[in-house]
Amino acid sequence: KIVPGFDVAGIVIKVGSEVVKFKVGDEIYGDINEEGLSNLKILGTLSEYTIAEERLLAHKPKNLSFIEAASIPLAMETAYEGLERAQLSAGKSILVLGGAGGVGSFAIQ
Repeated sequence: KIVPGFDVAGIVIKVGSEVVKFKVGDEIYGDINEEGLSNLKILGTLSEYTIAEERLLAHKPKNLSFIEAASIPLAMETAYEGLERAQLSAGKSILVLGGAGGVGSFAIQ
Protein backbone atom coordinates (compact mmCIF):
# COMPACT_ATOMS: atom_id res chain seq x y z
CA LYS A 1 0.00 0.00 0.00
CA ILE A 2 1.45 3.37 -1.04
CA VAL A 3 0.59 6.58 0.81
CA PRO A 4 0.87 9.50 -1.67
CA GLY A 5 2.42 12.88 -1.00
CA PHE A 6 5.86 14.46 -1.17
CA ASP A 7 5.65 17.89 0.51
CA VAL A 8 5.63 17.93 4.29
CA ALA A 9 5.53 20.44 7.14
CA GLY A 10 5.10 19.57 10.76
CA ILE A 11 6.61 19.11 14.18
CA VAL A 12 9.22 16.45 14.94
CA ILE A 13 7.83 13.92 17.42
CA LYS A 14 10.71 11.42 17.38
CA VAL A 15 14.26 11.29 15.97
CA GLY A 16 16.57 8.44 15.11
CA SER A 17 19.82 7.84 16.97
CA GLU A 18 21.95 9.31 14.15
CA VAL A 19 19.91 12.50 13.61
CA VAL A 20 21.90 15.64 14.49
CA LYS A 21 20.06 18.48 12.74
CA PHE A 22 16.67 18.14 14.47
CA LYS A 23 15.24 17.46 17.90
CA VAL A 24 11.77 16.66 19.21
CA GLY A 25 9.58 19.76 18.95
CA ASP A 26 11.38 21.33 15.97
CA GLU A 27 9.18 22.73 13.21
CA ILE A 28 10.30 21.33 9.85
CA TYR A 29 9.38 21.24 6.17
CA GLY A 30 10.67 19.52 3.06
CA ASP A 31 10.12 17.14 0.17
CA ILE A 32 10.60 13.55 1.32
CA ASN A 33 11.01 11.96 -2.12
CA GLU A 34 14.16 12.91 -3.99
CA GLU A 35 13.53 10.81 -7.10
CA GLY A 36 10.04 11.94 -8.06
CA LEU A 37 7.60 9.45 -9.50
CA SER A 38 10.32 6.90 -10.28
CA ASN A 39 10.71 5.97 -6.61
CA LEU A 40 7.38 6.15 -4.80
CA LYS A 41 7.74 5.49 -1.10
CA ILE A 42 5.35 3.43 0.95
CA LEU A 43 5.19 6.24 3.53
CA GLY A 44 4.03 9.47 1.88
CA THR A 45 3.08 12.77 3.46
CA LEU A 46 -0.69 12.61 3.08
CA SER A 47 -1.08 11.03 6.49
CA GLU A 48 -1.10 12.16 10.11
CA TYR A 49 2.47 10.93 10.65
CA THR A 50 5.31 10.08 8.29
CA ILE A 51 8.99 9.20 8.34
CA ALA A 52 11.58 11.25 6.46
CA GLU A 53 15.32 11.27 5.98
CA GLU A 54 17.07 14.11 7.80
CA ARG A 55 18.82 15.38 4.65
CA LEU A 56 15.47 15.99 2.91
CA LEU A 57 14.17 18.34 5.61
CA ALA A 58 14.90 21.87 6.83
CA HIS A 59 13.81 24.02 9.74
CA LYS A 60 10.54 25.77 8.86
CA PRO A 61 10.99 29.54 8.59
CA LYS A 62 9.27 31.22 11.55
CA ASN A 63 7.39 33.63 9.27
CA LEU A 64 5.62 30.82 7.38
CA SER A 65 2.59 28.87 8.53
CA PHE A 66 2.67 25.09 8.21
CA ILE A 67 0.29 25.35 5.24
CA GLU A 68 2.55 27.85 3.47
CA ALA A 69 5.68 25.83 4.19
CA ALA A 70 4.11 22.60 2.95
CA SER A 71 3.23 24.22 -0.38
CA ILE A 72 6.79 25.23 -1.27
CA PRO A 73 9.29 22.33 -1.60
CA LEU A 74 8.11 20.28 -4.59
CA ALA A 75 6.98 23.28 -6.66
CA MET A 76 10.24 25.12 -6.04
CA GLU A 77 12.40 22.07 -6.77
CA THR A 78 10.49 21.39 -10.00
CA ALA A 79 10.93 25.00 -11.19
CA TYR A 80 14.63 24.99 -10.26
CA GLU A 81 15.31 21.69 -12.00
CA GLY A 82 13.51 22.84 -15.14
CA LEU A 83 15.54 26.03 -15.30
CA GLU A 84 18.77 24.12 -14.68
CA ARG A 85 18.02 21.68 -17.49
CA ALA A 86 17.31 24.60 -19.85
CA GLN A 87 20.97 25.65 -19.36
CA LEU A 88 20.15 29.35 -19.43
CA SER A 89 22.95 31.89 -19.41
CA ALA A 90 23.14 35.65 -18.83
CA GLY A 91 21.18 37.60 -21.41
CA LYS A 92 18.94 34.68 -22.39
CA SER A 93 15.15 34.81 -22.06
CA ILE A 94 12.59 32.16 -21.25
CA LEU A 95 8.82 32.14 -21.66
CA VAL A 96 6.94 30.69 -18.70
CA LEU A 97 3.46 29.53 -19.66
CA GLY A 98 1.01 28.91 -16.84
CA GLY A 99 2.93 31.15 -14.48
CA ALA A 100 0.00 31.48 -12.07
CA GLY A 101 0.52 28.02 -10.57
CA GLY A 102 3.08 26.89 -8.03
CA VAL A 103 5.88 25.79 -10.39
CA GLY A 104 5.32 28.67 -12.82
CA SER A 105 5.34 31.33 -10.12
CA PHE A 106 8.64 30.02 -8.74
CA ALA A 107 10.14 29.88 -12.25
CA ILE A 108 9.18 33.52 -12.84
CA GLN A 109 10.74 34.61 -9.57
